Amino acid sequence: MQSRDYEGLPLFRNMDKSRIREILLTAGCYIKDFKKGNYIYQEEEIIRSMGLILSGHVYMIKEDLWGEKTILVRMGRGELFGENFACSPHPVSSVTFYAPEETEVLFIPYERLLRHAGDRDVLLFIKNLIAMMTSKSQELMRKINVVSRKTLREKIQCFLSTEAEKAGTMEFTIPFSREDMAEYLCANRSALSRELTAMEKDGLIVLKGRQCRILGK
Repeated sequence: MQSRDYEGLPLFRNMDKSRIREILLTAGCYIKDFKKGNYIYQEEEIIRSMGLILSGHVYMIKEDLWGEKTILVRMGRGELFGENFACSPHPVSSVTFYAPEETEVLFIPYERLLRHAGDRDVLLFIKNLIAMMTSKSQELMRKINVVSRKTLREKIQCFLSTEAEKAGTMEFTIPFSREDMAEYLCANRSALSRELTAMEKDGLIVLKGRQCRILGK
């Protein structure tokens, strides 16, 4: 567990690089690899350790009583998951965390970390953690903005506009497969494919695999 592996990650922003490894070892942190399709935490599971993604991606998903799955948030390298539960006095998860590809995760036991809250670098760590939790809340608000649109086309347009804003360009890579995109938009996959084809015919977008270019009105 070398400190250089974590340089540039938001959770360790402004922290003394020489002390990162020491803090992680003191807090009992550990790294675990997950294969594609593995569940990391399941709904109703008690979460004591938040996860920091070192490579790959993690989906936060919600499944209803009929087995219908919705992707709430997609997270990648440097992002946290499970922190809202690990930091809560009631750490029972209300969602599931899933690895859609090979993923490496650093697990951080929050309560054990708090025992060293008098340490300047640990306090900085907690400050960064709060900032990241705020960012996650903003991501969930963006998801609500997308799925609250009335029609499927409006949902797609809102989603693609958001991805273009993130990329800073009208040409970008859609982060989801077609199936995962349908789940994220709470839509039927076939209906999504038909609507994307219709949007191409209407001159709104150009698609090539996951590559998308927005043409506008």
